[in-house]
Amino acid sequence: MAPAETSVEHTTPAAPPVAATTQIGIPADVSRAKTTSTKQLPTDFVAQENEKGIPAGDGAAEHADAEADEIGPPPDGGLQAWIVVASCVLLLFAVFGFMNANGQLQAYWLQNQLKDYSKSDVAWQGSIQTLIEFGLAIFTGRYFDVHGARALTITGLLGTAVAICGMAFSHKYYQLLLSNILFGASASCVYAPANAVGAHWFLKRRSTALAIIIGGGGLGGVIYPILIEQLFNKTTYRNTMLIVMGINVVLMLPSVFFMRARLPPRTPPPFSDMKKPWKDVRYTFLVVGAMMYGMNILSPFFHALPYAASNNVPERIGEYAIAMAGAGSVVGRLVSGVVADRIGVWYVFGSIGFTTAVVLFAFWTPPGIGTAPTVIGLVTYGWFSGAWFAMVGSATASISPVEEVGMRIGMLISCLSVPSLIGPVVTGGE
Repeated sequence: MAPAETSVEHTTPAAPPVAATTQIGIPADVSRAKTTSTKQLPTDFVAQENEKGIPAGDGAAEHADAEADEIGPPPDGGLQAWIVVASCVLLLFAVFGFMNANGQLQAYWLQNQLKDYSKSDVAWQGSIQTLIEFGLAIFTGRYFDVHGARALTITGLLGTAVAICGMAFSHKYYQLLLSNILFGASASCVYAPANAVGAHWFLKRRSTALAIIIGGGGLGGVIYPILIEQLFNKTTYRNTMLIVMGINVVLMLPSVFFMRARLPPRTPPPFSDMKKPWKDVRYTFLVVGAMMYGMNILSPFFHALPYAASNNVPERIGEYAIAMAGAGSVVGRLVSGVVADRIGVWYVFGSIGFTTAVVLFAFWTPPGIGTAPTVIGLVTYGWFSGAWFAMVGSATASISPVEEVGMRIGMLISCLSVPSLIGPVVTGGE
């Protein structure tokens, strides 16, 4: 379903948001990165942020822990920091790459195991997977605050492997659904640590670092649909899934050893603190807008294959529709992070939603537009939707007190779970 990200191709986002989604690119928990007290920041930091068009968050960079003060600010580079980023890239490449290949899986299921079901019925498989992944983000983020990344990455590795293996041996709707639920829960376990750990190591170049991490999920969204399509042509469905499972285990394993949190664990805030962010009008409107945007952001990825077919795109080209959208998503995620660090998060984030709508109206609504416009529509939509996934977390952090960033982002991701569930099903057709 990504993308994710989140978070894509009949049902797998490329997150981004996922991720996909996907890949989704949302720093799911930055609450541990409380090293940025006011004495550690450049004296003109707030002024620089305001010059870049970023609304200042009330109480931002205040109340830092004594332990965090002793550790000092993020190094913003160095070998260890980039090793952490590399392990996160491999992790999201595997997880959101598979999620973004959901379109190929759905197309296969519709012709085989689930041939007696409608496209809308089959779309529930990926939508529920996305719902679980996004919905659990706030809980996995809080767990990361207390215990770190190790247990979550191990759980995510084992859970996704078992889920893919389950799909390989599934013949009925409920069996595939259970496997998708397990995969979504396992993906949620690794989604939060991958973003939060990266944020521990970078401050001034945080948008760039997070964009690179989220770009891993987008790159997986390009490779995995092609890989699975080619494997379907050369071997059986079961062998295809088992091969993909093995690849994922190899790619995710380094994260167990190298995704190291720089900051010590802390006690998570009480659940009653979740009421506080909703008193911030900026945050409330951001979440409402994100939910409206999120209702449709994954649908084009889920339905890229029928979109290409409806525009009479030759089959040899149309089978790569999801990969085309994923390729655009990779570029959009990487470019948006670099640009945001230069001109400001909100200038970039604010323009993305409008441009995405223009792309949809220009290339996705007219019937029978032909091959070239269809390819342009796929790539450009992937570009801007990928940029949105990469920027929504940075936008949230820019208006949030440091001590609430992780909680606020987790709440936003959880709120995205419902529209992400509804959108692909509503647009799924008969």
